[in-house]
Amino acid sequence: MGNRGYLRTQEIFAMALIIISIKLTDSTPSLLAQKGQNGFWLIPILSFALILPGFLLMIYLLKKYENKNLIELFESILGQWFGKLIGFILFLFAFFAMTLDSRNYVEQIKLLYFPETPSDLIFIIFFGIVFFGAKKGIEVIGFTSWISFFVLNFFTFLIIVLIWGDIVVERIYPIFGSGLDHLLNQGYQKAAMFSEIFFFLIAYQAAKQTEMFRKGIVIAFTYGFFLIILFYFIYVSVFDYNSIQKLAFPFHDITQYVNFGSFFTNIETIFMIFWLIAAYLKFMILLYAAGWIFGTIFNIQNFDPVLLPLAFLVVTIGLMPFNSIMNELVLRETLFMIMSPFFIFLPFLLWGIALMKGDLRK
Repeated sequence: MGNRGYLRTQEIFAMALIIISIKLTDSTPSLLAQKGQNGFWLIPILSFALILPGFLLMIYLLKKYENKNLIELFESILGQWFGKLIGFILFLFAFFAMTLDSRNYVEQIKLLYFPETPSDLIFIIFFGIVFFGAKKGIEVIGFTSWISFFVLNFFTFLIIVLIWGDIVVERIYPIFGSGLDHLLNQGYQKAAMFSEIFFFLIAYQAAKQTEMFRKGIVIAFTYGFFLIILFYFIYVSVFDYNSIQKLAFPFHDITQYVNFGSFFTNIETIFMIFWLIAAYLKFMILLYAAGWIFGTIFNIQNFDPVLLPLAFLVVTIGLMPFNSIMNELVLRETLFMIMSPFFIFLPFLLWGIALMKGDLRK
């Protein structure tokens, strides 16, 4: 397992898009609405504006250090030991983001579809499937993501078409929700909502040509961002002012509005199937990326055996929070606040050191 350079632009695009755009279906909008109220849909715009320069700078640095993946880039610029330390911090962020997010998805599955089933059983089954998918390797995950892209995209835009008649644009007012100062603060603190795109940079050498990777990930990041803004705008304009803070899973609430007439009922179940496919793919990518980061840090050429203990730890630690409220409103928000300055400023630190060393002139 490892980098064999088989992926093409479309597969890089599909994987990056899934790990970014699935933020529109989880509880992230509910988290943002706690302080942004009905202006929360503007928060990702501010977060994107803060995170984009650093992301493009990382792409630039990877291009300059053409034969390096992300961890090797850290080591080349910062030195072996300090580079590994920054890489290990990145691994911890990837691991805990995956752990808290997966608990969030497990709670959605339990509350919405299997309320009588214990959370630990759902978690074991859910991440068991993720583990076996990740074991297949990055090429299989990439190909599966690409062939799933068309179906997932079709159902995404089908929801938009079917819900369009329920949109009341006036509900976005007051446009800044709880106030512009709150939105600006939240935009900075929640910039890490796009952190998965940085974890995926470990796969830089996995494309047939590095230009394919750069093209695919930049297009996916941009397209995923616009999808998130579109859906967050829909959430605000469909639900009234008082309910927007109380919705745990707005995507699933939106699907309740969708209907094809009196003959077809429980249409939300169809959307749940494809939501699960996207969720499985997301965590397969993240588990594989976390294993790859760990393997590179500790010079493990074949990191296949690392995936099983990682998956076990995700399930074990993910079940520790007492309930989903603690997981979402305390732990996940705290993780966002810690990660945001790291991903905003780290690329500029790397660029500055590389510039002083003269590496960028080579």
